[in-house]
Amino acid sequence: MRLWSLSDVSAGRQLSAQIAYFATPAIFGIYGLATGSLTMIGVAFVCILLLLAWGLVSTWRERRDSVLMQSVCAKILATLSPGEERK
Repeated sequence: MRLWSLSDVSAGRQLSAQIAYFATPAIFGIYGLATGSLTMIGVAFVCILLLLAWGLVSTWRERRDSVLMQSVCAKILATLSPGEERK
């Protein structure tokens, strides 16, 4: 509980963890630019937009729940004596 209450639940940190999802369509789009294929560029662009929307929605939901859990753990730890905290 102590670790959870001290964890970093910022949206920026969670969003940065999702960068790997954007690497594949980005490479696909770069390949499309190199070959001159507008279809590949379009598919990569649409994939990046869909991943961005999905990432923002899921990050917002997870952050809301994480902040609640962090608050609960901090309140429970505040009520425990120092000896009980380690159990």
